[in-house]
Amino acid sequence: MTEDLFFDNLFQKLPPCPESVVVPPGDDCAAIRWHDHTLMLLAVDQIVGNRHYISEGREATPPELAGRKLLARNISDIAAMGGKPLFCLLGAAFKKGRQDEWLNAFYDGIIETAREYGIAMIGGDYASTPHDDVASLTIIGEVPDDQVVCRKGAKPGDWLCMTGTCGNSFATGHHLTFTPRCKEGLWLAQQHCAKAMIDISDGLLLDASRICRMSACGLKLNLPEIPLRTPETTIQQGLGDGEDFELLFAVSEEKLQRLLQQWPFPETKLTPIGRFTDVRDIVDSNGNQLQIAGWDHLQN
Repeated sequence: MTEDLFFDNLFQKLPPCPESVVVPPGDDCAAIRWHDHTLMLLAVDQIVGNRHYISEGREATPPELAGRKLLARNISDIAAMGGKPLFCLLGAAFKKGRQDEWLNAFYDGIIETAREYGIAMIGGDYASTPHDDVASLTIIGEVPDDQVVCRKGAKPGDWLCMTGTCGNSFATGHHLTFTPRCKEGLWLAQQHCAKAMIDISDGLLLDASRICRMSACGLKLNLPEIPLRTPETTIQQGLGDGEDFELLFAVSEEKLQRLLQQWPFPETKLTPIGRFTDVRDIVDSNGNQLQIAGWDHLQN
């Protein structure tokens, strides 16, 4: 069973959401009515030692970068909804024997990132574990109710665009030092450019398929146009490695040229990489069906 299928089955078991829930489970964030015409965005994500970072040995990840990654990947979920991050809560369990120096550096990585993005840490919990570290962070943000962007909303004929580059994230260290695309996500939402959006966490192809599934569309990808992280990065890595934390979004044909001309972030590459279709497959520009690749915790 795939991770997506597992959660599809799980969501069917859940009781109906109250009317205050505007975006239910299954998107980058849940959204509930908060005040005036503003929605509260809520998401939770975690990092696990020797899964999301190297926890020991000569190549061990600096703890401050592990902490930074935990918060930054949550910020990326808020960005994918067009929102602004506000608060976070941290629940962490570290293996016995962690030294004070390591723990302080881990928390410092979170604190410095929170300060950079104007986020207040408002609570949490601490425990120990007999094996690997596990740290889970809940993030809370906000977005005007007429600007929230979900995975659902793409239509046949729309373009698929992405920020930045993709592939080879672990080997290059990008998965630890990436910049969450908060400014870009806010701007896309405010300009009503993005019709559907997701951040690339599990792989470009897998995450694009989630927009397709939620939007009842197919997709034709122009593989030579996909911006790869380094000259050595292969297209297979670009499509399936994941942990790029770039924005992947749909934009209408009518707005594409204006978007490309008015894009106000010269430091962030913006690339159209395909078009949505009415045939429920993902294919290359020659019509060859692409095998969905990406990170799945029930498969990897």
